[in-house]
Order: sequence, then structure tokens, then C-alpha cells
Amino acid sequence: MTVGSHRCAAEGAYGRPRFWRGLLAGLGPGLSSPRARIFLLVGLGSACAAVCVGLMRSSRLPRLPMPVSDGTRVEAAIAAAQERLRADPQDLGALVDLGTSHFRKGAEFFPDAVNELEDARRLGALDVRIFYCLGVMYQEMGLFPFALEEYQRYLRNYPQDKEVRLLAAKLFYRQGDFSAAIKEYERLRYHDPNDPLIIENLGLSLLGAKLSERAVECFQQLKGSGGLPGQRAEFYLGQIDFEAGRMQQALEAMLRSLPPEGAADFGIPMDRMFSSVAMAFQKLGRAEEAREYWQKVLKLSPSDAKARAALKDLNRRFPRKRQER
Repeated sequence: MTVGSHRCAAEGAYGRPRFWRGLLAGLGPGLSSPRARIFLLVGLGSACAAVCVGLMRSSRLPRLPMPVSDGTRVEAAIAAAQERLRADPQDLGALVDLGTSHFRKGAEFFPDAVNELEDARRLGALDVRIFYCLGVMYQEMGLFPFALEEYQRYLRNYPQDKEVRLLAAKLFYRQGDFSAAIKEYERLRYHDPNDPLIIENLGLSLLGAKLSERAVECFQQLKGSGGLPGQRAEFYLGQIDFEAGRMQQALEAMLRSLPPEGAADFGIPMDRMFSSVAMAFQKLGRAEEAREYWQKVLKLSPSDAKARAALKDLNRRFPRKRQER
């Protein structure tokens, strides 16, 4: 349920003048003057607003772990929800509990969970867990527009949930809506300005939107954080230099970014990194180094058509000497 629907419901129930007149009369003659009444109403309004904000910004988020390690408890929850539904088929709370319990059992039970939660919503349930669970399941199923819609519904109720906002931003980026992704990452960065994950993804979104100058600012900050994120920042900065025609700077940055041989997952596919380095060498007319890196690409991805074509062209224009073959 959104904040707006709560507010409309409150206005519908308590917006009648006779309600407020009765309230003021019950509080005694000390509030008989118009000024005193105004102060009271302002105070009540502020208190209500504070309660609403407190509820919305509660640290207790209605997210559910998935899957769960204790299957016995989930099975018990499913059995209890089914028993409640047998007693009262219109019990929407039981239907939501059944759907969220199937969600917690894992991907095998997602079809059941989706049907139950969608039925609950269609029948009038407003439990916020519906939005979160459906978002996760639709994302797992590859139904990204539906997942994004559910995450947005959830975030209208829990705007402070960093993890779900990251999921939504990622989906915006994946769909090519870079401006929406930038908006989400900038909101996240405002609250957590030094988080490397947020800075990196904001930079990539800016790069996708062709806002290179702003992307450089993000990647420079990321570079300063050191570690693997800082190394990846070097690669991104090298790519920006490459696109701008600054080949020597691009090559130097990308070579600095390469992880050691046999390193753990770097976060950027190695064949992509080798391909970028090979192109920079080739643009600089350094055929042997370019050939070496195209061969590294093919070692990782033997069917890479771009690497095969580049090697063929290099071998035609710059054939190796007989003793090198």
C-alpha cells in the first residue's frame, strides 16, 4: 500500500467538520479560541506525519530470505496457510502467507508462488511482501519489465531499502534506460557517497548515456578506492581515452588494469579486456603486441569472430618472418 492511499483513507474517515468540532469540544473550554484550535490542529497534523514517516522509514524491511535452510519451518507455514484457506477461502492473509512460503522454498516453487500472490493482489491484498517477492521471481524468470514494476511499487512503500533500489537500478541499466538508472544510482550515492559498487555502476550508467565527463569523475573516485574496484576503474578510464582517440593513454591505463594471470574473478571478462588492449596496440601500429593479445582472446574464446578477423588481417599485412613461425 502506498503512502498516498493511506493519506486518502485518513482524509475520508476524518475530514468531516463535525469530527473536529466534537474533538475540540471534548478537550475543554481552554481551546475555545480560534488561535488555540489552529495550534492544536497543526500539532496533531505534525504528529500524524511523524508517525507515518516513522513507519515508512522503519529499519524492519518486509524482505524474505530465499531460499531458506530450515525447510521444516517453511513446510509448517505452508500447511498452516492451507488449513486457514480451507476454513476460509477468502482469507487473503493466508493466501499471501502461502505465496511467500512457496517463494522461500526456491525457484522450483516460483510458479505456485506467483499464482498465489497475483491471486491475492487481484482479490484486494495490499501486503508489501507481494511486491518484493514478485519482483525477485519475475527477475529470476527473465521478465525484467514486470520485475521492475514490482520493485517500484515496493520502493514507494520502503524508499530507504538500498538493496531493492540497487536491483531496480540494475534492471533500468539492463533495459538501456540509462537516465532512469542514473537517477537511482545518484539517489543511492547521496546516502552512501563512498560505496564502490554504487560509484562504479553510476559511472557505467553515465558512460551508457554518453556522459563521459561525468563518468570520468566517478571512475577517478573509484580508482582512489583501490583494490579490484580501483583496477576496474583504470580499465574504464582507458576505454574513455580510446573512444576519444588518446591511444597511448588508453593503452597504458588498460595495461595497468590487467589482473595477474590466474587471478580470481575480476568483474570484467578477460577476453573483453584482452580485446581492448589488442585494439589499442593495433591502432598504435604495434602489430606483434596486437597479435599476442588477439591470440589471448582466442585462447579464452576460440569462436570470437572479431579476434579471428583481426588476426587474419594482421597476418596478411604484417606477415611473421619465417623463423618466427
